[in-house]
Amino acid sequence: MKAQKALRKGFTTGTCAAAGAKAAAHALFGHTLGKRARAERSVFVSLPRGGEIEIPVESVLVEKGFARASVIKDAGDDPDVTNKAEFITEVRITGSAGRIVIKGGEGVGTVTKPGLKIGPGRPAINPVPLKMIRLAVKEEMERFSVSPSVCVTVTVPEGRRLAEKTMNPRLGIVGGISILGTTGIVEPMSLAAFTHSIYCGVDVIVAGGFDEVVFSTGRSSEKAAEKLLKLPPASYVLTGDHMGSALRYASGKKGVDKVTIAGQFGKFTKLAAGNFETHCSDSSVDFPFLARLAVQNGAGEGVIKRILGANTAREVYFILREERLDKVINEAVRLVKENSAGFFGGKIKIRAILAGYDNIIFSSGLDR
Repeated sequence: MKAQKALRKGFTTGTCAAAGAKAAAHALFGHTLGKRARAERSVFVSLPRGGEIEIPVESVLVEKGFARASVIKDAGDDPDVTNKAEFITEVRITGSAGRIVIKGGEGVGTVTKPGLKIGPGRPAINPVPLKMIRLAVKEEMERFSVSPSVCVTVTVPEGRRLAEKTMNPRLGIVGGISILGTTGIVEPMSLAAFTHSIYCGVDVIVAGGFDEVVFSTGRSSEKAAEKLLKLPPASYVLTGDHMGSALRYASGKKGVDKVTIAGQFGKFTKLAAGNFETHCSDSSVDFPFLARLAVQNGAGEGVIKRILGANTAREVYFILREERLDKVINEAVRLVKENSAGFFGGKIKIRAILAGYDNIIFSSGLDR
């Protein structure tokens, strides 16, 4: 069997901004001192947890009083929507007091709702990237023995368009992407990146004064829940395959009084069996489990054989519908509700909603 190739790491949007700031500051301070510092083809960025990373620089423009550097995001083998996006960081001298002000330019979002690490009205540049940018500029100040006040502006030309593919609109971040990263490094297929967006979603709901969170495993089930529940848009959080992480986080948040879990039959069969990390690499559809549920709810031998011989959960769903065994589906939904309640120790109200592949809704829990 062929050995699996190691996935390539990349660097974060925060690292892009810090690299651009360093390259621009280097060119600007050298130009200001008349040293004609050459434009760097790459810079070394200090990482939050120690060490440094070399980042390629696409281009540098230097004029009297300011410089701009362009860095192209490399997400490695992670499926990041910002991969290959251009990040332009400008460093402009504004005085002589040694202050560093960091702003978001075109394509960097603005926070409009409470609950995030950055307050409303501020550019969506998280605390760690802010520190990285500031340190990058300070390092160049020390190199050239200068201490001017500067304004650093981060721009992402395609940021507004890219943001539409992220959670930002739902989190109340408008006008562009967020500048993120806690380590400076992008891990391929990063669980941390996905769970971070889930946690942010919950934080925004709580900060907005809403007491109900709706976790959905995918967009189809989310749409079904939206139609049924009529809750504010901010109440919905996509969890993908990480329902367990979402429920664990919500269980520790004060102000969450009700949780709804929405999904389709495939994910719900895993949740009903107690598997809350539902990616195919973490858990698979348990056909014997579904067969046992069917037996307990009156299914005959022929149906059991069909379930055990099925290729997908979707196939099982339609077998049950065809055989008028909706009570098996209802039992799976009830188990999802029961298993999810275990994260909260029975302290809050739980509801489970299954969006059928044929647009039929199955629900267990608090009625509206």
